[in-house]
Amino acid sequence: MKIRHFLLYGTLDPKFGGPTYSIPIQCIGTQREGAQMSFVVQESSKPWEDKLIEEGVEMINIPDPKSKFEHSFAIPLKNYLSGCKDLPDIIHFHGVWMPCNLYVAKYGLRHNIPYVINPRGDTEIARINYDKIKKIKKQIAWHLYGKRIVDNAACIIATSEQERDSIRTLGSKVPVAIIPNGIELDAFPKEVVHNHGEKKVLLFLSRINPIKGIEYLIDAWRQLDTNLTNQWELHIAGNSDPKDYIDTLKAKVNGLGLSESIKFIGPVTGEAKMRKYQDSNLFILPTLNENFGNVVAEAMMCECPVITTKNAPWSCLNEDKCGWWIDLSVENLVNTLIEAMSLTDEERHKLGQMSRKSIVNRYSAESVAKKTYRLYEWVLGKCGKPDFVYTI
Repeated sequence: MKIRHFLLYGTLDPKFGGPTYSIPIQCIGTQREGAQMSFVVQESSKPWEDKLIEEGVEMINIPDPKSKFEHSFAIPLKNYLSGCKDLPDIIHFHGVWMPCNLYVAKYGLRHNIPYVINPRGDTEIARINYDKIKKIKKQIAWHLYGKRIVDNAACIIATSEQERDSIRTLGSKVPVAIIPNGIELDAFPKEVVHNHGEKKVLLFLSRINPIKGIEYLIDAWRQLDTNLTNQWELHIAGNSDPKDYIDTLKAKVNGLGLSESIKFIGPVTGEAKMRKYQDSNLFILPTLNENFGNVVAEAMMCECPVITTKNAPWSCLNEDKCGWWIDLSVENLVNTLIEAMSLTDEERHKLGQMSRKSIVNRYSAESVAKKTYRLYEWVLGKCGKPDFVYTI
């Protein structure tokens, strides 16, 4: 069974966020299950390809775009597809809106190759509606080609019920499989050691983007009693997207006189990121929309208790009683922060230990890979419909 992945962003550079972590895990997992995996990415991915190559995944590098035009219209990918004669059994690509998605879908249809899609949040209604100008562009793209891409898919892979429902809201009736992102448990420390500093740390770590709800967090922080915040610091880590958005946040923090307790610490990756989770006392993602949220799983695996919103699919925080899953508002953030920050270190450590158990039980890469492999078999008519595939 030959499966070929096409990466939404083109490159595995970690600065592009969760998919550059979760897609390789997905690829490696199904390779281990017995599929013959290949992965089409840009040449700039080479510094991050070693693990994939070690696992036997064939890496197919296409040239990086040399201009904004080549990037916008995915010219290197288009050129690759026009000359590609090595046909896989299934195509698996990520995203909906980009021209590259249209090219790959057309390639599959032209050669009678079934394809599956991970939208990676592209079909989330909240994300579509967030920016008025982009909403209009996406509505046009949906009617021009997006709906056709989705409706011709053999199956859509949603990472949560929330994402499945958004696909149905858009009017698509294709089969939808709910398969969460897999977590590579071996990538995390076997024994978590916390080295907390003199001041306790509330950590935000993600793309610094308006949809992540950081402004809500700053407004909530401002309302906390200084007797509490004097014992804590809020650390905001990540790449700014767009680049100047972080300047807006810094200006807000300075204007509110909070620069002593809110620190912008830049991007944190690799082992330093694992260390940061372990050394922080709480993790927060006050997002307006998240189709999964890898950083939540990472924090939980590092035994850092999590606060996030019901705009992200993390109901297990409440179900397993290991964190806080709340409706997004400044008032709710204030009340939750007071509760979480007022706990003892021992109480937070117990929540962290329960958080790690929750991830191990629900999201191991091995269990996710088995589901993905079985989905591929179903698409090829080799097995009955899995119970995690929903049809109309």
